[in-house]
Amino acid sequence: MKVGIVIPAYNEGRHVRNVLLKIVHHFPDCRVYVVDDGSSDDTAGQCAMLDVRVLRFTENRGKGEALKTGLAAAAADGHDYCLTMDADGQHEPESIADFIAAAESGNADLILGRRRFRRGVMPPDRILSNRISSLLVSALVKRRIPDSQCGFRMIKAGLMPWAELKTSHFELETELLVKALRSGASLDFVTVPVVYNTIGGSSIRRFKDTVRFCRLYMRLIFTR
Repeated sequence: MKVGIVIPAYNEGRHVRNVLLKIVHHFPDCRVYVVDDGSSDDTAGQCAMLDVRVLRFTENRGKGEALKTGLAAAAADGHDYCLTMDADGQHEPESIADFIAAAESGNADLILGRRRFRRGVMPPDRILSNRISSLLVSALVKRRIPDSQCGFRMIKAGLMPWAELKTSHFELETELLVKALRSGASLDFVTVPVVYNTIGGSSIRRFKDTVRFCRLYMRLIFTR
């Protein structure tokens, strides 16, 4: 089974190299695609001398656009599955083995990371927002989705034409999940650890991304 690993990165020069070193060491057979989303720091430079493919935007387009570009590139190169993960160290590269094992044993179209939300590890407001959004997404797809917002996930390369995804930011992960399940995709879950790096903060813009999620949710309610 060929697995392409897609990593969107925006100003993650402090973290991305450590993430990549772990992936290259533990999973040398996986091709890594770093999509530099118009970073103003040394994100692309930190990938130099490593056996990874770097795709660069000249301006910041949003995580969703970076994901679509990386997914399309990995699928075009003939990978069976595309695994997406963050560049900031929140997602432990060692967990990639669990996703690969789940894909080999169950052959699901989509395998979602499922975090255990614990106070003291994850900020309380993030726990609340994730639980609310997961409840809303569960209502849309008419099945329980315990963690709809986790970006650590594995997707069958032929699941859907990535160009048909319309959103451009963090809400793309919700759009992909809902549209895939509505089209009949099979689903599995892998439990992943929660790692929060307080250095540099999150790229999520709380107000703007909440508004974008709400707009997407309303569109999905009235479209099938």
